[in-house]
Amino acid sequence: MAATVLLAACASDPTGTSAGAGSGDGAAPVEVSDEALQDVINRAFLTDIPADDLDPTIRQTMEVAAQEWTPENQDLLETCLAENVCETGRGTLTVAFPNDNINPWRQTFRAELTAQAIASPDVARIIYSLGTDTTSWLANFNSLVAQQPDVIVMNSIYGSAIAPAVQRAKSAGIIVVEAETPLPSEVESLVDVQATSDLCGAYSQGVDQVVEDLPDPAGFALYTGIPGNASATNWQPCLVDGLESAGWEQVSQGFTQWSPQGQAQEANALFASGTNPALVAYDYTMEDFAAPFLDAGQTPPIMMSDVVNYSYLQQLADAQSQGIDARAFVANSRVWYGRIGVTAGIELALGGDVEHLIDIPYPMVDAATLSEVFDPAMPANAPVPTLFTPDQMTGILAS
Repeated sequence: MAATVLLAACASDPTGTSAGAGSGDGAAPVEVSDEALQDVINRAFLTDIPADDLDPTIRQTMEVAAQEWTPENQDLLETCLAENVCETGRGTLTVAFPNDNINPWRQTFRAELTAQAIASPDVARIIYSLGTDTTSWLANFNSLVAQQPDVIVMNSIYGSAIAPAVQRAKSAGIIVVEAETPLPSEVESLVDVQATSDLCGAYSQGVDQVVEDLPDPAGFALYTGIPGNASATNWQPCLVDGLESAGWEQVSQGFTQWSPQGQAQEANALFASGTNPALVAYDYTMEDFAAPFLDAGQTPPIMMSDVVNYSYLQQLADAQSQGIDARAFVANSRVWYGRIGVTAGIELALGGDVEHLIDIPYPMVDAATLSEVFDPAMPANAPVPTLFTPDQMTGILAS
């Protein structure tokens, strides 16, 4: 399986629907077979989406990902992930990534983004920073601006607090792309491109599938990491509205800090409460919530999540092999969306045109259909899916 690589693609004028730098034609086209392209698309989205249905920037990203990943690229990836500044030995553009957390998901996001930049003949330098709170992230972002990269690709969770920093970057002539987390409107209007998925739509689709499977109204439990986070404020109202309109009742709610300890505490409390919801919805991996039920020899509630790890797919496979009808609806982990951000930023830097808002398809799929994606050799804490191989992911998560 080719790990993936990059190309370029887009950006736009925040005051319009699309725009370009106008000084060139964008990145050179990539030639890959239709079969290779469709294989990568299906892996990334966890379902079959025709290539012609994708936004041109997303398709271009997938075309590059479908190319051969060379040993030289792999060596450079390993070097880059061990450094704060990485020289590729080619191209002229500098791409910067201000990271805002350290965990397996963020490590994979950084690696996917890096692989895309390495694969582009146009990227000469990649710069990284890390700020795990608003103050340190802003300080590092401002430091990146002072270094004058051509493109900043970010996935910021700090909302409106970053608006002045983004404005400084734009005033300095830097292309800024947000990939994965939707920004507040006052920040979204400043960036060149925002590439995100419709979390509300995904959970609404999941609700429709659950209600179809369980026509008799039941109870549901609702969890997220921290109160008021941008992700949960997007998807939770849609899920609650959909279920309550079908006669369902919320029986539990909690916050996990997105940590193993927090997940285990909330999961054990839910099981001990005896409320027995028919559905548990949470925006991270679900194995801790299913474990108390499975340990007691019970069928767990249906699980619904937009991010799960390979450990959860292993848990599902084990349960089903024991005759337990464990079920789940999941979406792709979005961990590879940084590739789209890199492609968009490079395309704009090379004079290409793209949409200001890129809507990334986000189907919620039955986990029972993921047998081709599941690989028991993958590290347990690797997000589902990644475009990397098990050996690559082992190295990435150790870096």
